[in-house]
Formats: sequence, C-alpha cells, structure tokens
Amino acid sequence: MRRRRRNASRDWPTLKDVIGRRFQLLDLHDDNLLAITIAPPRTKVNDAEIVLEFEDDSSGATKSLSFLGCGNLRVIMDFDVLADNSFAQTDVTACQTLAGQMRKFVRAQVPHWHVRYMPPARKNLPIRKKLSRIGNYRLFKVTFFGGTLEVLARGFAMKAATTKPRRPA
Repeated sequence: MRRRRRNASRDWPTLKDVIGRRFQLLDLHDDNLLAITIAPPRTKVNDAEIVLEFEDDSSGATKSLSFLGCGNLRVIMDFDVLADNSFAQTDVTACQTLAGQMRKFVRAQVPHWHVRYMPPARKNLPIRKKLSRIGNYRLFKVTFFGGTLEVLARGFAMKAATTKPRRPA
C-alpha cells in the first residue's frame, strides 16, 4: 500500500494568508474615521505610509491603522454620506492577495498619472519593478458607510487604543 504525500502548501497558510486574515479580523466595524494621513515617499528607496485614525464605537478610544510599504492608493468618499453616518462610519475590512487582481488595481490607475513617456521608454516604466514583485504586496480595503479606501501595501500595523479623557459629569 502506497502512502500519499501531503502537499505542504495546503497544510500551512502562507505569510500572505496570515496577514490577510489578521487584517480581516480587525475590529473596526462602526468605528468613526477621525483622520487620514499620507506620508509620500521622499526618495525612491523610502516607502510611503498611510495612517487611518479611528474612534472606537464602544469605548471612545482612539486607535490607528498604518499601512506600511505603500505602492498605490485609491480613495472614493462622499463626505455628505459619511457625515450622515457620523455615529458609525466604518463597515468592513478586506484583504486581496491574488496577483492578477493586484496587477489590475495598479494598471487601472495609469490614466490618472497625467504623464507621458516618450519612446523608446515603455508606458509601464515606473511600475515595472512593482508589477514584477506584486507578490510582496497585499490589496487592503476599508469600506465606510460613504466610501472606500484601497491601499496596495506590503503590510499593516494596528496601534493600541488610547483612551479618551472623560469629561466631568
């Protein structure tokens, strides 16, 4: 009788899978968005960082979500709708790790660059390196009641909540 070998890749989740699951388990539902901070790269070797600050819906504490090693950002937000839901603005979080979907996300932004590359330079000149290493990224998505924020980044970090000072009664 022959034993079947198990496929190790099916038995153990990849680091990408673990990071994606951790992101989807974040407790941000009904939290209020306080601020979005974007720190663009200053040189080709520096990475961009995006920080979202939230007010916890149950405790009122402030917590921040940082996206590290950012490659692309897309934000669609209607502030009237967001304001109308000011008591509970955040809906869900999701993380996409499929290379094809991430490439599509990056290429969809090319018309918005407002630049032209003259021949013999290729149209994808600035993103060629990123596309060849797309497996190092994840596509993070935060959905609000009033918009969506999508970030192509290498990872994320959640900073512990800081409690809000209570007002005297």
